[in-house]
Amino acid sequence: MLTTRLQGGMAMIAFVTTMLVLTGGICVAAMHFLYAGRQLAGLHLDREIAFRAAEVALRDAEADLMAATASVQGRLAEWPASGSCGTQAQRGICRAGSGQPAWQPWLDGAAPESTPGLALGTITGARMPQLPNGVAGATRAPWYLIEILDDHNDHPHTPGATAHWPRFRITALGLGRDPSVRVLLQAEFQP
Repeated sequence: MLTTRLQGGMAMIAFVTTMLVLTGGICVAAMHFLYAGRQLAGLHLDREIAFRAAEVALRDAEADLMAATASVQGRLAEWPASGSCGTQAQRGICRAGSGQPAWQPWLDGAAPESTPGLALGTITGARMPQLPNGVAGATRAPWYLIEILDDHNDHPHTPGATAHWPRFRITALGLGRDPSVRVLLQAEFQP
C-alpha cells in the first residue's frame, strides 16, 4: 500500500512538473509572438514615416524646378556636363550619363550628405513641421536630387531660341525614425 501511494505521488509530481514546463513554454512563446508583432508594427510605422518624408521631398524638388525654370538666370543658367553634378548654385542638379546614377549611394545605405543632393528646404525654405511630444514622425529631413534626362547639347535659353526644357527625374530619399529604414521615390517632371 505504501508502494502504491509512493508511485501515485511520484506520478502526480511528474504530471505537475510537466504541466509547469508546458505552461512556461506557452508563456515564453506568447511573449515572443507579442514582441515580434510589436517589431513588425514599428517597422511598418517607420516605413510609412520614410515614405511620407520622401513625398515631401518630391514636392519640394518640384517647387525648386518651377522656380528655376521661371528665370533664365539662376539654378538652370548652366548645366553640368553629362554624367556629372553641378556645384554651388547648381548643387543638387545632375545630368544623367552612362555611369552610375548620383543617387545610387542612397540605395547602398550611404548617408544622405554623401551625395550632391539637397536637404528639404535648402532652396525653397520649406521646413519640417514641429511635432508635439509623443507623436511619431521623421527625425531627419528628407533629401532630393534632380537629374536632367534629355541629352541636349545646347542650353534651352540661347539667345533667339525658343525655350525648351528637358525632362527631369527627381529622386527623393526619406528616412524613418531608424535611419536604416529608407524609402526612395522617383518622379519625372516636365516643366
